[in-house]
Amino acid sequence: MGARNCLTALLGTALLLAACGEKSVDRPEGIDSAPLAAQETRVRNWVEYRENRKSWVFRGDVVRLFEEPKRVESEGVVVDFYDREEKYLSTLTAERGRIDRKTTDMEVEGNVIVTNRDGARLETEWIRWDNKEEIIYTDAFVTLAEGRKRITGYGLRTDPGLKNAEIKRDVVAFTVEAPDER
Repeated sequence: MGARNCLTALLGTALLLAACGEKSVDRPEGIDSAPLAAQETRVRNWVEYRENRKSWVFRGDVVRLFEEPKRVESEGVVVDFYDREEKYLSTLTAERGRIDRKTTDMEVEGNVIVTNRDGARLETEWIRWDNKEEIIYTDAFVTLAEGRKRITGYGLRTDPGLKNAEIKRDVVAFTVEAPDER
């Protein structure tokens, strides 16, 4: 083997050894600290019972169960709420949400809409569900609509049927004109 071929072989070996050394692979930021889900599934239901009655049913497009802290996270959230006689009250939809598996309190965010069985509608960016008190609340901007009536403001506390809604501040009430009233 000629000197030139030997030198090329030595250089190739050195480069190969250098490439196999302690060089780390670039990883996305936060990959080491982000907890992994213990389980992931598609379209999973979580039925919450209270005093031997169905209180609410949670569905998600992509549902992830975590062990520490014990929680469920989901994308594409739909929650149906029921009254004490297990009659349908309302449906909540949101882009994503999470349930604390110890308290079964819930928080949802992203284009949150709650529509009750009578057609009243709540719109906001995030809300929380206090499972013990059976109350929906938020500090965000909200719009409550029923028929042509609208009420807007910041902060809300209500039952899941939207019957006893209280908006906390900067409340504005108005009526939307029907097209034939113009």
